[in-house]
Amino acid sequence: MLNTGIREILLKVRDEARGSGIDARFLLHHENSHLMRIGNNSVSLNTSEELYRLDVVVREGTRQGSQTYLGMIDDIQVVRDVLKSAVDKARLAPPRDYEPLTDRVEENVDEEDQYDEALENLDPSFKEGAYGDIFARLGGKYNYSGSWSSGSTELYVITTAGDKEAYHKGTDQLFSVVLKHPGTGWELSGRQTGWRVSDFDADKTVTELERLLKVFEGADGRMVEPGTYTVIFGAAAVAEIVEMAVWTGLLGRGWEEKRGWTAGKNPGDRILGENVSLVDDPVNPDTFMFGFDYCGRRRRIFPLVGDGELINLMYDSATAAKYGKKPTGHDINSLSLVMDTGFGGEDPLKAVGTMGRVLFIPDLHYVNIPSESAGIFTGSSRFNAVLVEDGEMVSPIFSTRVTDSFVHILGGIVELSSKSESVNMSNTYGRRSPVAMSVPSYAVCAEVKITDSADSF
Repeated sequence: MLNTGIREILLKVRDEARGSGIDARFLLHHENSHLMRIGNNSVSLNTSEELYRLDVVVREGTRQGSQTYLGMIDDIQVVRDVLKSAVDKARLAPPRDYEPLTDRVEENVDEEDQYDEALENLDPSFKEGAYGDIFARLGGKYNYSGSWSSGSTELYVITTAGDKEAYHKGTDQLFSVVLKHPGTGWELSGRQTGWRVSDFDADKTVTELERLLKVFEGADGRMVEPGTYTVIFGAAAVAEIVEMAVWTGLLGRGWEEKRGWTAGKNPGDRILGENVSLVDDPVNPDTFMFGFDYCGRRRRIFPLVGDGELINLMYDSATAAKYGKKPTGHDINSLSLVMDTGFGGEDPLKAVGTMGRVLFIPDLHYVNIPSESAGIFTGSSRFNAVLVEDGEMVSPIFSTRVTDSFVHILGGIVELSSKSESVNMSNTYGRRSPVAMSVPSYAVCAEVKITDSADSF
């Protein structure tokens, strides 16, 4: 549970607010973060920070005000002042055209299932040593870069609407390394995720990159002409596509405002392929499991798409209040998206062994949305992309751009891995808010539109 002194201060002010008839929510976010960056084969940044952030939201009829405080919570008067500022803002705020919902912690929650003290306090020398080991084993003729974020996150929510408390403490890490050839300019990357120190394995990264080095060192790069191709999307690429599809098509606000690609569709309608099922599953260990949202609502398994059919939309509190719907526990940045696996073997090359010429794009970069309403996305291969012929990797390919629709890509999967993989989708900017998805380790899609290709790496 939360530090006793901080908890007592927040509960005291909460009780005072309730006694004064104030409708308030208190959200404490505490992070202990470390980030190491690698550039030009050496450590270019090694930084740590510990931050406390208190967000207080007050509702007064159709008005709402909020105040944020950054700093240690060791003075009850500071918290009282933060509350007062939120009250003053609520009274001065313009009325909304709907009445915001009263936040309430639905159940007492105290979760630390994904907390590893060793990872929270990981010495930077461990990271430096791991990078050095990888560089030495892969060879000194390359230029190396990368980053390694690790740390812990605490969340604590209480409200004046009840006495229940919700608390979460967890650790997470995101490791990446990029190997660049100084002459030709091609780049290979490796990434790992997890919530324990033991989740990291240098051997895994070395093995993966050595396998790719044989291809990149053994053949010239090829330019892919625009057209349609069968494509193996790796787990990271699948995660990028699915996450973007969810944010632009399965949020209640976008659907209500008819902005997203599912506008005009209703629960029960087919929106994706029959072999695609998506769920927000905060008890899946391949994700970072947050059992409640910022408003205190309990998060449970929430089906989104089943066998290609739309099942549910996600409604945050404000959208639910505005459109008369029930909030679904999605006032949170850390979704636990899970895409069901299929029946394909674990080796993607064997899966395409009889398909002739195939592009293997493990990851997509610079992903964007040319048309949210049409569900069209675009992204480029940058690292590790290769040409496959008859189930064998034969050559690297130059940076290649995919521009296609969610409906076409996620409706045209011809082979889906039976193995799941955890993909870390965390943003290292802003407050620590770890996100991981569980997706099949690959998806083979037919007639993917390649709209552009560079003539070099």
